[in-house]
Amino acid sequence: MNDVLGLLAEIAVAFTGFAALVSALGTAPSGADPRVDRLRLRNLVELGVIAVLMATLPLVLSRSALPGDSVWTVSSTVMLAAMVGIIIIHGGRYRSARVAELAGNNPAGALLMWALGFGIVCVLVSGIFAPSFISRDLAYAMALWLMIAAMGFYFIRIAASLLTHKLNGGETIPD
Repeated sequence: MNDVLGLLAEIAVAFTGFAALVSALGTAPSGADPRVDRLRLRNLVELGVIAVLMATLPLVLSRSALPGDSVWTVSSTVMLAAMVGIIIIHGGRYRSARVAELAGNNPAGALLMWALGFGIVCVLVSGIFAPSFISRDLAYAMALWLMIAAMGFYFIRIAASLLTHKLNGGETIPD
């Protein structure tokens, strides 16, 4: 499991680094709202930092005196608290509109982002409270994979927004 957690941390760092590079090299279309791309990048970086921290947390806890199953319970509880915190921080009355905007005003993209976030919470809750249904370590790894998938979606939207404009000589192409 340590190899899987290390791989997930590396993928999170790669997405975050490439998104920052694309943002630095890309130029936003003149009619585009630059706040959307900044918000996408901020969300991707937040998820990247959380994913790296959560991937290393079980490794740190396993070095302590905690038994194996408690390591996964504590790690899952911390990740669940982090995800609920993100939902509360980014929540509000206009959350669905912001998710749709971040998804490129694409209802399928907004639904995908909601499904990924809800999936992370459901998998973690299942692992914590129903370990006979899904083992805690597997639930934890699945939640991290879903977090990486959300990062991938943000990365694709950032790259599509910034690089499409740059490659087409500054002409704006609708999404």
